[in-house]
Amino acid sequence: MNNVLLTSTALADTIANLFRGVGDIMRGWMLAIPMSVAKGVFIVYFLILIYWVIKLPENEVTLALDNGKVIHLRPFALFSLGTIVVIYLVF
Repeated sequence: MNNVLLTSTALADTIANLFRGVGDIMRGWMLAIPMSVAKGVFIVYFLILIYWVIKLPENEVTLALDNGKVIHLRPFALFSLGTIVVIYLVF
């Protein structure tokens, strides 16, 4: 049992060492991006989604139930996306 643990630990260390160089390079790339740029990309992404939801045709953003009631989903989507934008702007 002890040999199995030693073998699996050695195997895990070998695999980790193989990926360590690539991981360090990717970490360097991520640290090179300023936080304000990353934040701005996310805010722009959600603003584009808001624009897209606004431009969707009415039949794509309504849900007709069996009892004849119609639910308009656009306000819920806009509220959710707007809340995300506000959270990103505040924090």
